[in-house]
Amino acid sequence: MTSKDLVLVDCQQDRLVRVPLAGIAGWEPAAPRHAWITSDERTVYLATDAVPPFHASIAVLRLHSVDWDAGTADVRLLQILRLDPAGTPSDMPHLAQVDPRQPIMPWSRPFHTQTNGPAFLPHSPFTYVTHCTDDRIRGFRIDADGTLTPAIVYSERRLTRQTHGIDFNPAGTLGLGVGYDYDLSEVRVYRPDRGTGDVRVTHTIRLGTATRYGSFAHAATWLDDRYAYVGAMQAGPTSRTPLGAEIVGPSVWLIDTHENTGQLVIPPTAQVEGAGMFRSPSDVAIANGKLYVAEEDAWTGRPCRPDDGFVSIWDLSDPGKPHFIKRFRPDQELPADFRDAHTTTATADEESVFVSSFASDHLIRIDTGTDKIAKVYTAADGLSTFHGEFAAGRNR
Repeated sequence: MTSKDLVLVDCQQDRLVRVPLAGIAGWEPAAPRHAWITSDERTVYLATDAVPPFHASIAVLRLHSVDWDAGTADVRLLQILRLDPAGTPSDMPHLAQVDPRQPIMPWSRPFHTQTNGPAFLPHSPFTYVTHCTDDRIRGFRIDADGTLTPAIVYSERRLTRQTHGIDFNPAGTLGLGVGYDYDLSEVRVYRPDRGTGDVRVTHTIRLGTATRYGSFAHAATWLDDRYAYVGAMQAGPTSRTPLGAEIVGPSVWLIDTHENTGQLVIPPTAQVEGAGMFRSPSDVAIANGKLYVAEEDAWTGRPCRPDDGFVSIWDLSDPGKPHFIKRFRPDQELPADFRDAHTTTATADEESVFVSSFASDHLIRIDTGTDKIAKVYTAADGLSTFHGEFAAGRNR
């Protein structure tokens, strides 16, 4: 994000190309937050925020060619679509710290419109983003040349506030939106219309009960058209926590959209060797019958240490009872300075899982056949606050 580069990765040959955005004719020098790419690998979308002096926008780029050996790419700007004017304030509800286990982290209260959670709706020409700083979901029709035409803006405060992306099932019949804020302990269920691009929340599914729940989720990942997994990151109570209620802590939940239940399947653990969530699960990916969890240590106020970043792997032979396989650790399987695993993404063929850390400038490729680290990209490769990898052929 800080270097303002588009980073392209060849998953088969472990090659990387950095595209300086400032070198693209017509580019406005805003810092991108998210990038997503179409399945044909021809069109890339970049979302920027409303941090002054720049507008919140989506830039549409055409990827004409990549010379992996030379480390160059021919990328052209097709469109800049305005979302919000520069300086548009966020709408984050006020709350306060009441327990040392859960400080109110500064990064969780951004000042301006932030655009997150890009996704494609399967079997349709639509893509979506959300503004997790308020309550808006935006949908766009993808035109034949890859440019975007605004289709919908959906906002229903009680059901859509602080939504971080809508993740759609493979059939494109349901979407799940997670509540990206403290004490939001629900998953919102969306019904999309693949003809118009319209989406609406039909109901919510609680992560636990009214008195014991998981909260503050980053994303949902579908196991199939019925089940999905969600990681809950909140570690302790805040001023918004009801009297007598208990925060479960870092945990993973199985969502059943037929029974409308959220079942705790991986509880917290206090031990790095423990069969549970040792750090907050920022993101989860599914590949080769296994769950890969990026565990992020940005939640409890501890100083970021060079030995505090983890990735855990779980066998899903029984989806309701994930079996702990291993946990990658810094200076063992992971680089010594790796910390704060943030996003994890499986490739479309499920042969690789990528895990990124914008805190320590790493992108890690895991071979899902061996569950070993196959490739490590670092700041030496030009990564600078690398954020939000997106694999071609995936929905999010």
